[in-house]
Amino acid sequence: MDQDVLVVEAASAADIPAAQALIDGARQWLRSRGIDQWQDPVPDGVLLRDAEQGNLFVVRQHQVIVAMVTVSDSDSETWGMESSSAVYVHRLAVAQTHRGSRLGQRLLVWAEHRATERGAALVRLDCATENPGLRRFYEQQGFRHVRDVTVTALEGGRQLASSLYEHELVR
Repeated sequence: MDQDVLVVEAASAADIPAAQALIDGARQWLRSRGIDQWQDPVPDGVLLRDAEQGNLFVVRQHQVIVAMVTVSDSDSETWGMESSSAVYVHRLAVAQTHRGSRLGQRLLVWAEHRATERGAALVRLDCATENPGLRRFYEQQGFRHVRDVTVTALEGGRQLASSLYEHELVR
């Protein structure tokens, strides 16, 4: 992958199996480290809705999806009814073959540019409270811890501790 050019494209329904494979790789890696994040499946219907709404994006290398991210204009389930203009990042995943390539960092920068283009003042995201490595990563990228909340897993099952982060965009 050319390190100077990051091509991010809207995903389609046909990309959902590859997106699930990325999430599964991340799930296994997290589990091997004792981190309870993404251990609950992300239903295909959630990814399909993201794709149909134009919120699911992918990065390809030689026609293979190596990263994904969901970027949307709201997230009332996690953040509540916020009045601030923000873009919300979810399901940021990078193929295990690309760990350490700065692809995740580059996707966050891409999301910030997208937010700026949309007139948003903030980029917001969340992660498992018990994932210190990811929390540190977000803080190193300029995100500020806002608060911790309890969220319900996507399948409506168990309750999960989640840490909310935001990055104020320079205008």
